[in-house]
Amino acid sequence: MKKNLNGTKKLTLALIYGGKSCEHDISVITACLAKGYFDAELVSVYLDKNNVAYLAGNDWTPRRHLDKKPKKKVVFLTGKSALGVLKGSRLVEIPVDVAVNCCHGLNGEDGCVAALCQLCGMPLVGSDVASSAIAMDKIITKRMLASLGFDVVNGADVSFNDAESSQALAQLRFPLIVKPALLGSSIGVNIARDAAQLKAAMRRAFDYCPRVLVEEALTDFFEINCAAMRVKGEVVVSNVDEPVTVNDLLTFEDKYIANNAEKKPSDISEGLKKEVCRQTAEIYRKFGFGGVIRVDFLFDKTTNKLYVNEINTTPGSLAFGLWEGRYSRTGYGEALVSEAIADYRELQSFTYVFDSGVLSSSGGVKKK
Repeated sequence: MKKNLNGTKKLTLALIYGGKSCEHDISVITACLAKGYFDAELVSVYLDKNNVAYLAGNDWTPRRHLDKKPKKKVVFLTGKSALGVLKGSRLVEIPVDVAVNCCHGLNGEDGCVAALCQLCGMPLVGSDVASSAIAMDKIITKRMLASLGFDVVNGADVSFNDAESSQALAQLRFPLIVKPALLGSSIGVNIARDAAQLKAAMRRAFDYCPRVLVEEALTDFFEINCAAMRVKGEVVVSNVDEPVTVNDLLTFEDKYIANNAEKKPSDISEGLKKEVCRQTAEIYRKFGFGGVIRVDFLFDKTTNKLYVNEINTTPGSLAFGLWEGRYSRTGYGEALVSEAIADYRELQSFTYVFDSGVLSSSGGVKKK
């Protein structure tokens, strides 16, 4: 039996990552980094690009996922908080204390992993089904933010069938940002400065998703990132940083390939920084998030106005970089796991069985 430094038995954590998603590779990177956050017995559950679950090595680097094909398939055992690994004709059960969602994008970050863990009865480091699904959809997120009183940039949502006739789209002013509604990591996002570019950008966005969000682009602005989680039941917010790029907007290549994007401690005013932190905490509470989230803001320097841009329920690297200086890596993981267990225990205190008597009564039996 392995123990933590304090002498207690180590928890068994299942890191779930990969999946059938355009952000599959980024999820692999997040999981490989997250392994250093947890002083626990780790079970690495890799979902391939067809969503088949395998047992992966805890020592696998991101590149090794290209070179080595996992062989042991994993199944999730509903109602047991356990995984099953096939060894020949025998199913070996692995009890799991907590699952950690490291999936980005569809089939993971959108509530699918949360639903799977809920069916299994696994405490989860991550948001629940409803809040995950809402935050994954940029259009629904924007509507909810506006209804709750948060400022969002002017825009329109367009479906594939009405793209040519959308009146809301015709009222927007160039330049415009075109985003697939159900993607992250800046995939499929393009800027359009005229009608021809808009048509091309929307065509590319519709390759990924049947619904597209088109927004008026700010021309003199900077981005601000802030994360939030709960510690001992209280919502706490992270440090604030400011991503910087040489391009008009942060692209996928900026973030993950060309290293054009940098993150620096923000030199924004203390007043603006406090407002970013306040709104981040309020968003966390009002959407009912769990685990750690990151909220991305835009600040328009022309109008001095702050906008909420996007919400990430599985931020890259689980947003540890925003908490550096306040937590060690394992201290950060311990905080996330402790809160996941506390959340699960609270949910288990509710009643899930109702003895109606319907099935044993004449009303539950169809008479011939």
